[in-house]
Amino acid sequence: MKKIKLVSPLLILLCVSLNTYARPGDDIWDDIRALYTGVNSVNASISQVSGEVGVLRTQSDALNTKIEHINNDIETINANKGIVHSLGEKYRGGLIFYIDESGQHGLIASLVDVNNEGIEWRNGESGNKVTNARADGIGAGETNTRLIIAQQTADNQSGQFAALVAANFQVLDDGMTPCKTPIAPEAICYGGWYLPSAYELQLLHRNLQQPSLATFSPEYYWSSTEASVSKAWLQDFGTGEMTVESKANTVGRVRSINRF
Repeated sequence: MKKIKLVSPLLILLCVSLNTYARPGDDIWDDIRALYTGVNSVNASISQVSGEVGVLRTQSDALNTKIEHINNDIETINANKGIVHSLGEKYRGGLIFYIDESGQHGLIASLVDVNNEGIEWRNGESGNKVTNARADGIGAGETNTRLIIAQQTADNQSGQFAALVAANFQVLDDGMTPCKTPIAPEAICYGGWYLPSAYELQLLHRNLQQPSLATFSPEYYWSSTEASVSKAWLQDFGTGEMTVESKANTVGRVRSINRF
C-alpha cells in the first residue's frame, strides 16, 4: 500500500496563486523560496521589535519605581518639616544634646558609655604619633575620629582605643540593644557614631549631664581633639573641668555621638 502524503491546503493555495501570476519562464519554486525568505525576515524584525519593547517596558518599570521612592521621600520630608526637636529628646537610638537654628538638625549622644571600663586614647606604643586630629567645634569630632583611626591602625591593625570603640558603636532604635551582624532586615540599626570633639564633649556635659537628662560616671571622658604627640583633651564629668592628659597613661570613658 502506498503512503499518501498530505499537502497543506495553504501551500496548495499559495502555489496556485503564484502559478496564476507567474510569467513565462518563471520558476514557481524560486518564488516560494523568496516568499519564505521574506516571511522569515518579517518574523525576525517582529522578534527584534518585541525584544526592544520588553527592554523599554523594564526601563519604564524601573523609572516608575524610582519616582515612587522619590515621592515617598518628599512626603517624609514634608511631614517632618514641622517637627522641632528638644534637648534630652530620645531620637535615633540616642539623646539629643545639641540643636541648630532650624530646630530639625543637631547632635545626639549614645544612651550609655560604649566601654565598660576606661580605655586609652592611643593604640598602644605604635600609636605614639601625631594624628593631626586638632579640630574642635560642632562636627569636628567626626573628622577627628577618622584621622585618629587611620593613623592609629597604620602600624597595628589590632588593639582597642577610644576613637575606634566610638566608631564601632551600633545600636537598635531602643538605644540599648547592640546590633547583631548580620543585621536583620526588619531591624532599625544606627551606625555612624564617633568620638566627640572637645567642644562637643563640653556641650554634652552642659546640656545632658548638668540638667540630669542623662547619666554619666563622675570620671574622665575622652574627646577626639589632640593636644600634642603625647596628650589629648578630656573632660572630668565629676567636676566639669576640661583638661589635657597623657594619651597612654590615662584611661577614660567613651560616649559616642552622632549627627542628624
